Amino acid sequence: AGELALAAAGPAEGRATAAAEAGLRLGGAELVEIEGFTAPDGSIPCSGRSFSNSWHYKFHSGGQWLIVNACGENFINAARHNPYRNTDEPRKKLPYAFAAPADVLRQMEKDGAFTPKPNPLSRDVLMRVRLLPAAQGRPEGCYWFVSQGKTKALADCAGEKTWALGAPAKSRFKAADPAAPGLKPKKAKSRLTAGKFMAGALALARAKSPGAYLINIEGIIAPDGSLDCGSNIPWQYTFALPEINNFARTGADCGGRLSALSLGEFDRGKDFAGLAKASASFRDSDEAASVVPGKCQHKRVVMKLRNYKPGKSPVPGHTFLWELHCGSQHHYIDAVKGLYLGRE
Repeated sequence: AGELALAAAGPAEGRATAAAEAGLRLGGAELVEIEGFTAPDGSIPCSGRSFSNSWHYKFHSGGQWLIVNACGENFINAARHNPYRNTDEPRKKLPYAFAAPADVLRQMEKDGAFTPKPNPLSRDVLMRVRLLPAAQGRPEGCYWFVSQGKTKALADCAGEKTWALGAPAKSRFKAADPAAPGLKPKKAKSRLTAGKFMAGALALARAKSPGAYLINIEGIIAPDGSLDCGSNIPWQYTFALPEINNFARTGADCGGRLSALSLGEFDRGKDFAGLAKASASFRDSDEAASVVPGKCQHKRVVMKLRNYKPGKSPVPGHTFLWELHCGSQHHYIDAVKGLYLGRE
């Protein structure tokens, strides 16, 4: 296939390659959307064979969709796209000409609609071009949608008019009453906790990538912070693998077994974009659950361990958190000290 180019490419450079591949797989295919996660300058490097280093070209024909991943002349792969609900899927053909991502981002920044933030760990600026219906005074037409974290904006396809899409939502967090006596962390009877499997999970990830680090732990578990063996749902550990620019995930079950490491962009930047490297040392899940006031009436809860980037945390002044979701209530615990911080 020849050596892959290392230069960056915009969506226009790969359009012919994507169209040729789509034509082999879906009769009458028409390009309806292009999407990719870019650097703050709108670039994607054409390196390696990972679909993360490519633009995602979506084609439509006769009620069917196909996604072709390509970067410039580098074809990565293609797959049918079968959404559970397709009412929001694009069906109208993209115009041939539209502004380049770099030009769109420059205009958005000039207008104050969107200013991308540098992220040395990953490309997390989502850029998507497609036709949109008329809304909020904007006519039907071709638009660039751009987002990073919770910040979102639109631009017309000429890259001349831009719109900021809403302001960040006000925090619903209610801090714990400082005068109330805090509960002291305690261990659960069951020790099938997140910390029990941490060393093994990290060793698995570092066998694949020596610089691997924790991004996220989560599980649907018993309210005491340990695995609910009746549901047979494992703890999930997600790691960033910087050497191969990917994520890895493993699960820990009630038998104490870790599943084989699976690779993939599980999050595609939507949620993990607000997360930073998390320490492998933390208050265990049962200790965190034990300081939540009151008793959760649900049989199972969701717990997540996350270290948020500055400005992204749901709890002002705290970034490394355990989250316990009991129904509609979200409780937050300091992951280092084991202190209950409050809820939303």
